[in-house]
Amino acid sequence: MRSENVLNGRRILVVENQFAVALDLCEGLGREGASILGPASSVEDALEMLESSARPDVAVLDIKLQGGLVYPVADKLEQLGVPYLFTTACEPNEIPEHYRLAPRFDKPIRLTSIIAAIREQIAPG
Repeated sequence: MRSENVLNGRRILVVENQFAVALDLCEGLGREGASILGPASSVEDALEMLESSARPDVAVLDIKLQGGLVYPVADKLEQLGVPYLFTTACEPNEIPEHYRLAPRFDKPIRLTSIIAAIREQIAPG
């Protein structure tokens, strides 16, 4: 099924405060050849990673984190030109309109769906 593995060598920022979900994401994306930044469990940790690490190619963001919502991280990613997607238990109408254009995956997530969405966001051409 993998005609080309666009995740191989790509840097993916994972921002997720539920340990089991973060572990599944990191392990699954790592098996696809991605280099994982994180996981970060708070807005502060994620912003620090963005300042101190190489720019990610894409990010997977949980909306509700320890101590707040992930939107400042999404804003920073937009400034950097980095695509992102959300994983969340939020209802669509709870998400501010500006962020509703990003792909959104309801929890519990399916790793295959996340991987497919990431491939779509970073596939060449």
